[in-house]
Amino acid sequence: MAKSFRDADASGWKALGIALATVATLMLLLCWISTPRWQTNDDVSMSMVAHGYGVAAGGSPPYLMFSNVLWGYLVRGLPTLQGVPGYSLATMASLLVAGSAIGYGLLRMRVSYAACAAVLGLVMARPILFPQFTVNAGLLMVASVILLCLYAREGKTGVMVAACLLAIASYLIRAPEFFFVCAVGWTFLPIRQLLRDRAALVGAVAVGCVIAVAAMVDHQAYKAPEWRDFNALNHVRALLTDFGAGEPLRKHPDVLEKHGFSENDLKLMEHWFFVDPNLANPPVLEAMLSEVDPQSKQESRWANAIKGLKFLGHPSLWMLALVALGVSVVRPSRAMLAAWTIFVAAIAAIGYLGRPGIVQIYSPLLALLLLAPLALNGKRQRYDTLLALALGVASLVHVLDVLEESRALKAADIEVRERVSGVDGIPVVVWGDSFPFEAVYSVLGTSERAMNYRFYGLGVSTLAPFAVARSESRAGRGLLVRLRSPEGVPIFANSVLLSMLKTYCSEHFDGRFESVGTPPKGSIAPTWYRCSP
Repeated sequence: MAKSFRDADASGWKALGIALATVATLMLLLCWISTPRWQTNDDVSMSMVAHGYGVAAGGSPPYLMFSNVLWGYLVRGLPTLQGVPGYSLATMASLLVAGSAIGYGLLRMRVSYAACAAVLGLVMARPILFPQFTVNAGLLMVASVILLCLYAREGKTGVMVAACLLAIASYLIRAPEFFFVCAVGWTFLPIRQLLRDRAALVGAVAVGCVIAVAAMVDHQAYKAPEWRDFNALNHVRALLTDFGAGEPLRKHPDVLEKHGFSENDLKLMEHWFFVDPNLANPPVLEAMLSEVDPQSKQESRWANAIKGLKFLGHPSLWMLALVALGVSVVRPSRAMLAAWTIFVAAIAAIGYLGRPGIVQIYSPLLALLLLAPLALNGKRQRYDTLLALALGVASLVHVLDVLEESRALKAADIEVRERVSGVDGIPVVVWGDSFPFEAVYSVLGTSERAMNYRFYGLGVSTLAPFAVARSESRAGRGLLVRLRSPEGVPIFANSVLLSMLKTYCSEHFDGRFESVGTPPKGSIAPTWYRCSP
């Protein structure tokens, strides 16, 4: 009897072709209706570092900091096509590969075409229109887990090779997310069976060796002398900017005073002001933090753990979380219970440590929790048609919601780009989220004018050797020098940050903080400031 369209017992090449065509069509359709926009400015900065523009000085190595240096060199080696830089090409290619691998695995494990298409819409729509490197890394590893489950059923070497390559790519793009998905995904794998399989063992050893070599190369790259200042500050910097270590310290003004810090100085360090070596002083910062009673941090830690769990209801996550939970209830198993337990515990733990609500970390795991019960069931059940219908409705609602958000931002971004001015010429200081990087630097191409902007960034990369901020400081044109000059310095910053800078000017230089001129009304332009004697 001829098989119906919903029967997904497809041959290998047919399944791969259908999966690839489905994901490619989804990508083309979404990009035709709207325009991809970076989810965070991290990807904008990494693209700048990879290709030497914006916050990065030209000619510097592509050390992306958040991704492995090998990925940085691979991205730099890609050509610019029709104005689309290699970083963007690698990003979209990663999504195409991850989505196709997921679709292939689902079809080969007898998930219906309709359910497969619906799930791909749920999982891939937001990453396509709002790409983010951590999400990409997570989805690649999710695809690897799905293919490992498929290999356990079929034993095809090609599937194992593909799973290994996906795992390596995931690690290179974002190692912490790779390990996070591994921590949850292992619950779905038939570990005992794979341990007895020679090809699986060879694949595991090969992946382990590649990861070890990549980690070693990455470690050695950042041990170079020019990274000394960055490395010295980075650990204590992360405690202050990422994990809220300054909050309990603020309750001990005696400790601050003992080390020559004011409360404003501490706020500056929490807000990425690393241009003053007297403040960005690792031994002093570490000494202050060591004098704070660890018990004083406990209350906020538990509150952060709960806050992290509440973020599962975030507008970008709630549909995926709801559908994943629903499918898990419909198709329960011990593996699903274990996976959800690890996932929830990990979210709480990350929040407890001071990083609640990092939605890009969560979404690939929710995708895995949605996909796994569908892929591992393997048997057709009477309610499969209803399940596919429910998934289709959820997918449609989700895709339309993502499109509405994307199209609204697309219109706003066009207006933003037209209003940007005063950025040509000398480097402009950008502090905090005061410059619309995601709007100005589109995923699929940026104007030649914007590619020539140079930014003195106050952020995680301020002391990095590749940074414009670093090269300007070494040339005697650092922020503090220009701030005290008669001409002043152009700055993008919000009122809170400027208030801190005003206090800093008064406390450290006994100066008067003032603006030098006013930007055109309605424009997005920097304001010139100086700290006068």
